[in-house]
Amino acid sequence: MTSSLSSTEAVIELVTDDDQVTVAGPGAPWEEHGIALDQSPDGMFSTAFKTRTVSGAFQIGGRFAGHDIPVREMVLPFHLLDVGNGVEATVSRFRKLWPIDGSTEWRYTSAKSGLRWLTSRLSQQIAFSPERDWNVDGYAHAVVSALALQPMYESPKDADSWSNPSSGTHTDYLKISNPTDQKCWLEWSMDPATQWRFPDFSFGNEGKWRRAVGADAARMIVTPTLTSRLSVMADPMMETYVAADKSNVTGLFNGIEPMYWIPPYTEELVVPVQCTGPAGATITCTMRRFWSAESGLE
Repeated sequence: MTSSLSSTEAVIELVTDDDQVTVAGPGAPWEEHGIALDQSPDGMFSTAFKTRTVSGAFQIGGRFAGHDIPVREMVLPFHLLDVGNGVEATVSRFRKLWPIDGSTEWRYTSAKSGLRWLTSRLSQQIAFSPERDWNVDGYAHAVVSALALQPMYESPKDADSWSNPSSGTHTDYLKISNPTDQKCWLEWSMDPATQWRFPDFSFGNEGKWRRAVGADAARMIVTPTLTSRLSVMADPMMETYVAADKSNVTGLFNGIEPMYWIPPYTEELVVPVQCTGPAGATITCTMRRFWSAESGLE
């Protein structure tokens, strides 16, 4: 889709499990579905944040203490038109695009940055305020108030895998990178094996844990013997270790967890992985891509 867009154009779509509608952009078939994004949507561009500071008694100014990034709140106005079956049919389809108990994917595709999306859901009922019966005019105006619990836009993930070539202990390398303006927390999955070793390199961020710079430059995590497939999430907001058989594998790591992330704008590099186990045992590293805006920032 991006190849047909000019540098100043973008396409916006609403996507659910059951439907997909283009609501803005060149060639949007409004005459077919009758749903169009109105002017002045709020909350769909840059991710909101507030900077935290700390000041001591009698201190002039203060020091940086991080950011607070709230849930994204969006207010999205739409035109709903009669396209032959009555405006009630358009309103009904539009309501189904925003299920009360489900989510709606807000997709933004630009020539510069390709596809990025937010997973959103209604924060309250859709607002309609017709001046008279909308069947008379064949037109309704709707205002959607929506939330994105993950406020960062996401783009397609990258992944790299390696399989143990034969029974025994072997080492190889996987490619990792982070082209985004946000931290990239690695996700790992690995087959049953006697032992895996996978990287948790610090990239110079030992200060986060008050450790000496360079102490964790080549940090590796060593697994216990795995009898079922293991998923590892470095993101501290997620459950770190999840075994496919639901066993309590976390306790077998004796408190050792991933600590670090790939910093923004890290170019591709290779990192080692090692398996002691059967031939064909596979490890996969997944890199989800998050951005603080709908396009740009590359």
